[in-house]
Parts: sequence; structure tokens; C-alpha cells
Amino acid sequence: MQTSALRNRNFLTYLIGNTISLHGLWVYRVALGWSAWQLTESEFWVGFIAFTQFFPVLLFGPFFGVLADRFNRRLASVLINFLSAGNMLFLVLLAADDGFDITILALPAFIQGVLDSAHMPVRMSLVANLVPKIQLQSAIASASIAFNLSRFSGPAIAGIIITVSGVATAFAINAVSYLAILTALLLVRQIQEDRPEPRDSNIGKELREGFLYVIHHKSIRLLLIVIAIASVFGRGSLEMLPPFADAVFHRGSGALAMFTSAIGAGAIAGGVMLSRGTAWLNSSVVIGGTIIGGILISVFALVGNFWLALFITALLGLVLSLCGVGSQILLQSLVDDEIRGRVSGLWGMVAFGGTAFGGLLIGTIANLYGLTNTILLAGLSCAALAGIVAWRRRY
Repeated sequence: MQTSALRNRNFLTYLIGNTISLHGLWVYRVALGWSAWQLTESEFWVGFIAFTQFFPVLLFGPFFGVLADRFNRRLASVLINFLSAGNMLFLVLLAADDGFDITILALPAFIQGVLDSAHMPVRMSLVANLVPKIQLQSAIASASIAFNLSRFSGPAIAGIIITVSGVATAFAINAVSYLAILTALLLVRQIQEDRPEPRDSNIGKELREGFLYVIHHKSIRLLLIVIAIASVFGRGSLEMLPPFADAVFHRGSGALAMFTSAIGAGAIAGGVMLSRGTAWLNSSVVIGGTIIGGILISVFALVGNFWLALFITALLGLVLSLCGVGSQILLQSLVDDEIRGRVSGLWGMVAFGGTAFGGLLIGTIANLYGLTNTILLAGLSCAALAGIVAWRRRY
């Protein structure tokens, strides 16, 4: 059997629909961050909006992971994407109102955060149900390339749309993009069952099983610790790109789109590396990438040249992609299928919850003590903590 998931028509259908929808997602994320900065010119509020997007994963991620192990993942994905499209239409109506302000913006951002936290373990687990096990690593790597391709081109599209038509149009395009993934989900079929055996009705017990599984699985536990560090200090720092684009480099929404696209370009390179084979991938690569990522963030904070800063963000995209996607590949290859949704939910809680906490923490400190110094400290903290993990692992 072919090990390439791209030769699997079932998975390819899903991948095409998901890629189109992901472009809408990145248009939305750039528009949301720019709206927060444009409305307030405050690092705190930019961090707060990031917090509203990602904090729900920290609250509900494990619970939604249990549900991902209980229900049909394809149908769950259809429902969540349908509700997300409705929430985007709600945001379009709010953004078109002259009374639109930061507190109003936070409501649909939080609602979308809840929906994304529900979809994350479903999405991660669903890929494993669309392909044979021999194609799983290829499928995860291919999905990563699609995600980062959208991260490259989506922000560029967002920059044009925001400049020409404003943020309301950007939100509307995201709403329409959900039609692509909904169509794909209705066409694909699951070739593996969601649940190999009946589930216990006690949700609390299943949550405990998920936590205990991770705690006692040394390799998965290590991956989650490192991803927590990368998310809080690495991804959290990147939530400050809107004020960097405008207040530091004075180039507006176009520069924000370029920064985000550069991260996507680097991440595509990382995804291509992973798709060509993962025999070299292990936890040491993830730890080393986190250390390098922290150093790059510190250098970014000190650079005064826009084009050099853009190059550094591309390198950050490459490194953080190897860490984030690499940890997903390792986790999905290690975890037992009957608990896959719960462990995926915990991964999402750590990865996206860490970004929520990091964005709010870094935004708050930056508002008080300055953006450049705060990002410098965040990068050094990222590298130092990952270095401590590497040292303790050796001894």
C-alpha cells in the first residue's frame, strides 16, 4: 500500500476543502488582531483578544477531547464548522456597526475560541480515521503543509482586503470559506471506527483516564511540557506582531500581513521537511527547536531593520513548525486510538491555552514596561526553560 496520504482520494478530498477553509481562518486572524490594535493601540488589548481566542481551549479542551472519543468525529466537525460560519456572520454584522469597539469584538472572538477548542481534538483525531495507519504520518505532515500554506497566503490576502474594503469584508470571507470544509466533510467517509469499543458513561472518569495516561507516559508528558514552553513564550510573543508592525516599524496592516506570511513561508518549509520523512524526528528535535526559537525571538526584538526582522520571522516559522507539527506527529504515533481524542484535547489545551496565557501576559507586561524589552525577555525565557528541560532529561 502507498505510504503517501496524497494518493488517498478520501483524504485528498478532505485536504482540499480544509485548505480553502484555512485561508479564511488566517484572513480572520489577521483582521482580528489588526482590529484590536486599530481600536485601542494598546498591547494589552491585543493580548487580551488573543486570550479570548485561545483561553477556551485551556478551559474546555480536555472535556471536548472526551467528546471526540465518544461521538462520530466527521459529523461533529460538520456541526462545529456550521456554527463557526454563523458566528462569523454575527461578527460581520457587528463590525459593520459604527458603535463597534474592543469589548464588542471580544464576544465573537471568545465564541469562536470555544468552537475552535471543540473542533481541535475532533480535527486532530479525524485525520487518523480517514487514512490507513501506514499513511498517518504522511497525512499529518500534508495537513501541516496545507495549514502553513494558508498561513503564508491567507495573511497576504487579508492585507489587501483590509486595505481595500476593511475588516468586515475580511470576516465575511472567512464565513464563506466554511462552505468548502463543510462540502468536503459531507463527501468523505471514515475508514476506521471512532470507538473500537463502547464507552463508559462517566465523563469525569474518562477525563481522569486521559490525564493519568499522559502523566504516566513519559514521552508524551515530555512533549507537552516543551510545547507549553514554546506556546507561552514563543507563540505568545508572536501575538504582539500587530503593535510591532505599526508602532515599531510604522508600516501598518501591510507589514502585519507580511510578518504573518513570512511565518507561514517558514512553516511550509518545515512541513515539507516533515512530509519527506520523519525517521530523524524525536523529542530532542522538538526541544532543540524550542531553544532556537527562543533565541530568534530575542534577536527579533533587537533588530531595527524591517527586512531583517521579516527574515527572522520566516526562520521562526520554520522552527516553530518543526516543534508544533513534529510534536503532533510524535504524539499521534505514540497514543492508543481509544484515548486519542482525550490526549489530542490535552495537547490543544497546552498548545493553545499556553498561547492564550502567553499573549495576555506578554501584552500586559509590554503595556507597562515596553514592547521591545518584554519580547526580548520572553525569548530568553523560552530558550532558558527549554534548555533546563534538555539538561534534566540527560540527568
